[in-house]
Amino acid sequence: MARKSLSDLLKQEVKAQSQPEVKAEISPAPEPTPETSIPEPTADLAQLKAQLDNIKAALQAEKSQGEKLKEQLQQLNDRQRQEKKAQEKVKQLEQSLKQEQARVKKLQNEVQLVEKLQTELTEEKNLVGKLYSKIQDLEEDLTPPTSTALTTLPRAMPARYVAPKQPPTHLSDEDIGWFD
Repeated sequence: MARKSLSDLLKQEVKAQSQPEVKAEISPAPEPTPETSIPEPTADLAQLKAQLDNIKAALQAEKSQGEKLKEQLQQLNDRQRQEKKAQEKVKQLEQSLKQEQARVKKLQNEVQLVEKLQTELTEEKNLVGKLYSKIQDLEEDLTPPTSTALTTLPRAMPARYVAPKQPPTHLSDEDIGWFD
C-alpha cells in the first residue's frame, strides 16, 4: 500500500465523522409508545395541585381577614366620629355650665343685695315705729286731756283738737254803732 498523505487522511476522518451525523439527521423519529406519549399524573403533579389548593385556601383566608380588618376599621372610624361628637357636646355643655355659673353668681349677688336692703328696710321700719311712738308720747305730754273723748282715742291715731261749736255771731247795727 502506498503511503497516504496527511491531507488525505484528514479528509477521510472528516468524511467518516460527518456521515454518522447525517445518518442520525436523516433517520426518522422514533414512533411514540403509549407509555411515553401522555405522561400520567405523578406524585409531583399531585403535590403541585395540593400546593395550589393550599395557596387558594390561604388567599381566601387573607381575603376574609382583609374584610374583617375593613369592618374593624369602619367601626373604629365610627367610634372616632362618635367620640368627636361627644367631645363637641361636652365642650358645649361646659360652656353652658360656665354661663349658668356666672348667672348663678350674679343672682347670688342680687339676692345678697336684696337681703341687705330688706334688713335696712326692717331697721328703718323699726326706727320709724319708735319715732312715731315718741312723737305720740310728746303730743300727749303737750296737750292735756280735756275730755274723755280724747283719752279714748287709740294710741295709734294722732290726737287732734276739735274746737266746740261757736254761737252765731250776728251783730246788729246798734251793736256796731252806726251813725246816721
